[in-house]
Amino acid sequence: MASTRSRSPRFAVVASEFNREYTDALLRAVEKALAGHDLTIVRVPGAFEIPLQVQWLARSGKFAAVIALGVIWQGRTAHAAEILRAVTDALMRIGLETNVPVVHQVLAVKTGAEARARCFGKKLNRGLEAAQAALVLAKLEGK
Repeated sequence: MASTRSRSPRFAVVASEFNREYTDALLRAVEKALAGHDLTIVRVPGAFEIPLQVQWLARSGKFAAVIALGVIWQGRTAHAAEILRAVTDALMRIGLETNVPVVHQVLAVKTGAEARARCFGKKLNRGLEAAQAALVLAKLEGK
């Protein structure tokens, strides 16, 4: 008789190497929240490189959701805003085109205190929130 137990969903994370202190903190929170699940982690140089890797993973058909992690410091030029807009638009398009949920936690921060609160925080931790969203979306898949 075949088992009726469903297989645990597989997840992928694409994390930027840039601002690694912060992305590592986000990644640790994701790993902790998704302990016991099959988790593939891919590192890319910066936020701009995240969407292409997310697309490859989403198109592979292996994952219930893909999580994108990065930290972009907003500065005195428009460059940070342009990168964030490009990443955001691409991640949304990838999710819509592949029907694989993409959890966007490429953060835009202005100060070190803001980055620490969102990446290392106990009350507000965007890595934990990303993992929780991925779990919910995996359960919704196919309904």
